[in-house]
Amino acid sequence: MDQSQFDQLVEEICAVQVTDSEMPLVDLGVDSLHTVALVMAVEDRFAVELDPDALADLSLTSSAGLMRLVHERLATGAHASAGS
Repeated sequence: MDQSQFDQLVEEICAVQVTDSEMPLVDLGVDSLHTVALVMAVEDRFAVELDPDALADLSLTSSAGLMRLVHERLATGAHASAGS
């Protein structure tokens, strides 16, 4: 999945328009409920487990940052485990 496809996922889940992939999601109008829904959707789509505390890192709070985190998790084999 490339950045534009990831941005489309963010737009679908969060009902916002991503005009800049590096812009913090909160600046796009994404609230905490949308953030939770987005994390769940990303975990389901990519079969990875994301640490909610990682989202406290401001560099990860954009569409591009979240995609980098997903790619990092995939590269390290941090897939979601059954029953977690």
